[in-house]
Amino acid sequence: MKNHVQFFSISTIVLILAACAPKPVAPVIPPTSGSVSTTGVVPGSLVTIEAAAEDIIDFAPSGGWDKISKDVTDIANAWKSYQPQASQAGASQEVQDVMNAALSKLQSASTSKDASATMQASNDVSAAVVELFALYSPKVPADIGRLDVLERQVILDVAAKDYSAAKTSLAKVMSVWSQVKPSVLEHNGKDVAAQFQESLDTQVVRLDSKNYTDLTNEARNALEIVDELEGLY
Repeated sequence: MKNHVQFFSISTIVLILAACAPKPVAPVIPPTSGSVSTTGVVPGSLVTIEAAAEDIIDFAPSGGWDKISKDVTDIANAWKSYQPQASQAGASQEVQDVMNAALSKLQSASTSKDASATMQASNDVSAAVVELFALYSPKVPADIGRLDVLERQVILDVAAKDYSAAKTSLAKVMSVWSQVKPSVLEHNGKDVAAQFQESLDTQVVRLDSKNYTDLTNEARNALEIVDELEGLY
């Protein structure tokens, strides 16, 4: 995942989504099937999809639609290039279907310049591509990418005022963190692991106290820490 220079401020989100934004759906990706590649080298087409999806989330709040349109086209072309080899690499049909559905929603939302729907669809694309990354046993564990997706989902859930979904997304973050934490510690990540755990604990408190502005700010902080986690590898 690329470095997060800045996600989007809570004030910007509120301005964009104040008018009854549709409820987002936290990414739920089925497991892969078949033989899984262990090359460690992720195809360039998947890297393109991941980078463009994150760009879209960065640009959508400010309405950079020309840039977003190019990113959406890049994603569509990269997916068209990669999809014929997806099954051979071990991707389940369910994962491919999730990607196809997310891309379709992204194209529709970006065409209509619906910022909230564009950000949600882009995060759904990211969720699917993380599962495709996992097929190649990359140097950076796929769970680090999942943390990235899920912390962004917390922000999107809160922006849409879907606090039940935010609770579910945060629970998924904690579950993924419990899986990848041992690997982080094995890579001399004791300090950054402590920082991420502290951020998670803070997010839980802020969600329970319904302090949603501070929850969003802490989720943004967690995204920065995820970049540090990635840097360990």
